[in-house]
Amino acid sequence: MITLSDASEFDRLYTHKFYQQNGVCLSFSKPIKKGFVEKSKTLPETGRDNTYSSRVLDGALPKAIQYYRMWFRFLKLALECEQKQIEVVISPNTYTKRTDQENLSGGVTYHVPRQTQFLTVNREVYAEWDLDDVLTQTFDKWWKSHKHLFQASLPEVIETKNIKADEHHVYLKIDKRQNWHDLIPYLSEHLRPLINQPHKYQVKGKGRSDQLTNRYNAVVCSMHGMSAKDIFTAREGYIRAPNEKGDRVDVGGSLAVTETKSGQLKYSSAFQRQYKGGIFHLLEVCEGRFGKGYI
Repeated sequence: MITLSDASEFDRLYTHKFYQQNGVCLSFSKPIKKGFVEKSKTLPETGRDNTYSSRVLDGALPKAIQYYRMWFRFLKLALECEQKQIEVVISPNTYTKRTDQENLSGGVTYHVPRQTQFLTVNREVYAEWDLDDVLTQTFDKWWKSHKHLFQASLPEVIETKNIKADEHHVYLKIDKRQNWHDLIPYLSEHLRPLINQPHKYQVKGKGRSDQLTNRYNAVVCSMHGMSAKDIFTAREGYIRAPNEKGDRVDVGGSLAVTETKSGQLKYSSAFQRQYKGGIFHLLEVCEGRFGKGYI
């Protein structure tokens, strides 16, 4: 650490100014505009482990599709940073005041410089993802040809000629004259231990999808040169509390934006919380995982 008076002007720059000065230009990764959202109490929860019906389309997903969409977005961002050799701010500038041991009434403010890192995505883990497509395609287009990596196929009645053994399916031969109530104990004993095997690409944790979006937007908006205040007050609603309705977060928002002694709103601390969470997810997708809780 160095004292504040010794810190260079470049080291003191806010995160978004650091990206501006380094000429960061993202082409494939854009912040998510939330627009107007009216949440109905009748709809199933999509942020945590939600209801069966909301996770089953043409296949069964362990979690709502929003999680896989956010995994895709963070991975796209990591790939673009890797391709363009963008120096990512892992830990922003911080300042700490230490009491002078010789004069307890005084103190010295120390500057802790930012930490930066160039990202590298583990391509071996993502061998089945077609990473070139992840970088250039939309999630919806990519998902059509890759959803089998995440979905469990729905049960179906098949004919003998169509049986094709593989590691993901179990085939049973059941006499149609079998009594259903007598069949249940057999299925519980012999079939249940074989079901609910872990997915190769499994989303960890139980965080809300809105929370993941806030973290993603904090990182991407910063890389696009937006300040903390710009991000929190943007009409596009880049930052929003999970239970908030309307078209944007209120000035000072419901994400605990604090006030200074002079009464002015302080966005930096609230932004840093979201930004650090976003960086956490950005680093974990580089390793081949996503969704683990950030504290």
